[in-house]
Amino acid sequence: MRALEDLPRNARNSILLEPLWAVFATPLLYYAPLYMSSVGLSGTQIGVLGSLGLALSFVFQALAGPVTNRVGRKRTTLWGDLISWTAPMFVWAFAQSFAAFAVAAALNASNRIVGVSWSLLVIEDVQERHRARVFAILNLLVTGCGLLTPLVGLVMAGHGVTPTLRALYFAGGIGMTVMFVWRNALTSETVSGVAARAQHRELGVLQSLRHSLAEVAGMRGHPGLMGVTAFYVLTVFLEQLSLFQILFLGRTLHFSAQALSYVPVAGVAVTVLLYALVLPRLAALPVTRALVLTRALGLVGAVALLFVPAGQLGVMLLVVSLLGGATFLTQTYRDAALFARLPGQGAADLYSAVQTLALLCSVPAAALAGAVFTASPRALFVLIAGVSALLLALAVWLARRDPRPTA
Repeated sequence: MRALEDLPRNARNSILLEPLWAVFATPLLYYAPLYMSSVGLSGTQIGVLGSLGLALSFVFQALAGPVTNRVGRKRTTLWGDLISWTAPMFVWAFAQSFAAFAVAAALNASNRIVGVSWSLLVIEDVQERHRARVFAILNLLVTGCGLLTPLVGLVMAGHGVTPTLRALYFAGGIGMTVMFVWRNALTSETVSGVAARAQHRELGVLQSLRHSLAEVAGMRGHPGLMGVTAFYVLTVFLEQLSLFQILFLGRTLHFSAQALSYVPVAGVAVTVLLYALVLPRLAALPVTRALVLTRALGLVGAVALLFVPAGQLGVMLLVVSLLGGATFLTQTYRDAALFARLPGQGAADLYSAVQTLALLCSVPAAALAGAVFTASPRALFVLIAGVSALLLALAVWLARRDPRPTA
């Protein structure tokens, strides 16, 4: 609680309530490919669903800035969460076909709107020097809920993958709804959100969209934003390629569902250590230099995954934990670097624009991953190692061009 004392109301209350979302989302997102496979979907179908979700997300992302500005950060977050999380949770709970999963993917894709509104609701009123800490705490909480995955794994071992995850999806629909309404009662519109609503209130929908596009067109006028945007886009592309990691560990390296349930637990241990021991030391570095270190760690992990012996649980957990730690640090400093370069006016539009570009470039990633994985699982992770190397090179370039001496 002491770590939250100097944070404004929105950030503090959002952090306190985040576990009520993550306790369901973390294990369900982790086991999602396994769940889809258990009801009969092929690797190609799973990849197509991923690309379908990204394609629809692109449409919703284009609307995220105008909707957030017109409706407000707070109201958009409430209604967006109910549509993009509560509704698909219940669809997933009863899904038995590709069509049902496609409907759930379409609903969940609308979370691209709430992704903008929620991020701004949480972070806009936070001082820049505290933003990396807020992102780190939120990421830590989400990762920490991975401790539940072994319990879910034990239940799956006794009752089966499909019935266990159906029950968890249904419970998640109820639990998340409670959390969304509660958080809405404890947060308030941000200062920038009030100003944006006043500015966009008199504009029609098309006028609001044109205004947002005008803000995006001026992206080059904000120093460093283009480079950080490129880094952001490539990390999202890498995340989509990595969706098949659990299937690679299970099908190719022959680890059981119970063994795979320990992966998030190891990730939690590494994340806690990074938060307690590494983040305080990296705080003295410029954000872009911290990104170089995190991506070097990610490249080492991506290459090491190719050499994990089949069935060697200890080695697998060590390598996957290394990758999880790199992802945690990358997301923390990537988001801090991006928000540091967003202006107070037009932040919703520019943040939405960055995510839109990320989606546009990542639409083929899931389908590509599915096709490559079906042809050769190991080839997919060679590709992931290559993208990791490219990210490291981009991080080095950003660090060399960053004129600021401190984070």
